[in-house]
Amino acid sequence: MVAILIFVLAIFGPSTTFAVSDVPVPQNNGGLNGPIEAKEMDTFLDGVTKDVNGNAPLVTVLISAILSIMFIFGIIRMIYALITKTGMVLKGSTGVLIGIPVFFVILRLFFILAFTINKSEATLLVTDFLNLLVHVGYLLAIGMILIGFAMKLFHRFLEHPEYGRWSKRLYIGAVSLTILTAIMPEVLKSI
Repeated sequence: MVAILIFVLAIFGPSTTFAVSDVPVPQNNGGLNGPIEAKEMDTFLDGVTKDVNGNAPLVTVLISAILSIMFIFGIIRMIYALITKTGMVLKGSTGVLIGIPVFFVILRLFFILAFTINKSEATLLVTDFLNLLVHVGYLLAIGMILIGFAMKLFHRFLEHPEYGRWSKRLYIGAVSLTILTAIMPEVLKSI
């Protein structure tokens, strides 16, 4: 998959090439061929950025088509595996059918974020993502405590020792998750 992506980027990548003689070389010969100006580097970067931005829709469509073909191939393999009852093929096709949509969403988010976010918005995005993880951690801890209460009730009613063990594990997990959720953002901010 990575090889296909590199191949597509090489074909449709920036088409600007520079020969050795195009770039001035800094020399001490009376200013005949002076040092590289910042304007030339900005012009080069602007050209590369325009080439990448111009080819990004085409690359996105090509990658979407490749992923769609892989998904259809996974469906065909799934049908084959269900008919022949082949476990390894079923496992592989299930992985493809789960992995392709996840990869597709991640790829779409990457292109959207890469072309729309500047430096100041990136730090805000990271902060917002960290806050999301903190809130999800606290909500998961509350859910673990509630499920632990349910397991404790099952232990009381059914007198099955496994339910008591599960409830203790859920309580320990909830406390550990709460402590980690409270401490880790401060640790990450100090790095």
